[in-house]
Formats: sequence, structure tokens, C-alpha cells
Amino acid sequence: MKKIFLSFTVFSVIGSCSTDNDNNNEQEISPIIGTWNQYKGEEHTSFNNKVKVHYPEGCESENTFEFNQTHLNTVGYALSKGVCVPSEAYNTQYTYDKTSKKLWYKDNNSNAVIVSKLTPTEMVTEDRTEDRDDDGVKDLVIRYFRKIK
Repeated sequence: MKKIFLSFTVFSVIGSCSTDNDNNNEQEISPIIGTWNQYKGEEHTSFNNKVKVHYPEGCESENTFEFNQTHLNTVGYALSKGVCVPSEAYNTQYTYDKTSKKLWYKDNNSNAVIVSKLTPTEMVTEDRTEDRDDDGVKDLVIRYFRKIK
């Protein structure tokens, strides 16, 4: 009886170690995978060196950004009959290079977004793909995300 119990215990420990390693390897390979919600944005304009800070409110605060292995699925929410409901969806392929911290969307391959912070619960991106103040220089937009799933 002791041999059966010991065998079961050893098998359980080996099995749990294997599962933990698999999860750690998957997380290490794809740290961006999950569903994210933007809680803050900053726009740094080059023309006047101003910083605009934006905190999503209302239905906008429910927008989600879901990264799976190959695609980004975004869902925007809007008010309908007093309730926030999904109003628009967008899907695109993406590539994330963990070493260079660059994130490319299929629709915008020439301009990468920099992932300046990526933890299991928070992601910060730096985007220089738009000229927000029309001065001919691409401005810095920083977005702050929380992982919700």
C-alpha cells in the first residue's frame, strides 16, 4: 500500500512540475497574450511640448484589446438604451518581438509600437505613428493597459 501511495505522490509531483514549466514557458514565449483594458493615455505633442492626459470614462473604459497567438481583437463599447454594449470590433494580425520590445500590426508594418513595460498585469506602449499636432513630426502617444484576463 505504501508503494502505491509513494508512486502516486511521485507521479503527482512530477506532473505538477511539468505543468508549471509548460505554463512558465508559454508565458515567457508569449507575455502579451491575454485581454487588456486601457486605463490611461498620454499625448506628447512636439510643436508645443504639451502633454495631454486622458482617462477613459463611461463606456470607453470598457474597451478591450485581446491578444491571442497571432491576432489582436479589439472591442469598442458605446451607450445604448442606458447600457454599455459592444459597438465596434476590429481584428488584425500582429507580431511581437520580445527582444526588441517592438509590436507590429499587419495594417501598419512600417511603424512599430514600443512595449516599454510588460508585466503579468500591466503593459505600457509608446507609439510614434501619428502627427497629432500637424507640425510634420510624429508625436509620442503612451498608452497604459491593465490585464483583465
